[in-house]
Amino acid sequence: MDLESRIRETMDRRTEGIGVRSMPPGTIGRVRRRRAVGLIVVTALALSFVGGVSGLIRLSADRSTGQPAAESTASIPTPEPGVTYVTPGPFADLGPGEWPSVEPGGVQDPYVDRETGDVEVLTDKVVVASGYVEDVEWSMTAFRADHTGMGNIGWGTCAELFLGDLGDDGGVRLCTNVEGDPGQRDLRVAGASFGAGPVTGYAGIVSDLVDRVVLEFAEGSHRIVDLVNGPKGLDARYFVLWVPNDAAGTVSALDATGTSIATEPLCVSGPAPQDEVTACGNGAAWSVSAVVSEPH
Repeated sequence: MDLESRIRETMDRRTEGIGVRSMPPGTIGRVRRRRAVGLIVVTALALSFVGGVSGLIRLSADRSTGQPAAESTASIPTPEPGVTYVTPGPFADLGPGEWPSVEPGGVQDPYVDRETGDVEVLTDKVVVASGYVEDVEWSMTAFRADHTGMGNIGWGTCAELFLGDLGDDGGVRLCTNVEGDPGQRDLRVAGASFGAGPVTGYAGIVSDLVDRVVLEFAEGSHRIVDLVNGPKGLDARYFVLWVPNDAAGTVSALDATGTSIATEPLCVSGPAPQDEVTACGNGAAWSVSAVVSEPH
């Protein structure tokens, strides 16, 4: 049995017994999309242990020099017999400098990923924020992860940001500890471009030393970011901010006196291709692409 078949068999075993939430008619194809998404990350991480990843997840770090693993890209997986991979159509049409329409809250049953990389998860994934961007659902979960999982490059206090009511437009994981990045832990940021939009978002985890977070844009404006508390047992707060696709600037964590504790760049350089999700930043662990799998 080849490696990809063994991995697929392992995935099937791990998903046995997982509860399935009720869905409206016509969503079966979207569930197939999430199964394809899960294959991307698990296959890519396994391959990275046996010789590297080709076209699935690319880490920009040179581990020998101690540079941060600051970029990842997830795209369409290797086709398998009987399945056609289809790129989802775009749902946003944002011009340069245009802010996406955002509605916080209001999501009745926010998506929680139960398929991808759960072997290292130590606590339940708890939804800490959700809402709509360009009329599409998004959700953010918080949890703790171990470093012993197969191919896990992010651990400690973690979060996942997924787009789509079934996570079907992709996602990104960020953690306080990322392999190859020994930097500060008070402000961990992951910038993500969801090519299915395309839309751009920044998710972050901050320590209890941080009083507030401010995004300062290159054109001179700034925004104070709303922080939300994590679940009991995780000494951290979280944020999500959706920005223009070409936004440039910095995100800074300030203490109660207004003194800057840490500053990180807005690292997304532009919209991802339609079939990809790109991630960057000192907290980015991996990204998951948006792909529909259709039997034929």
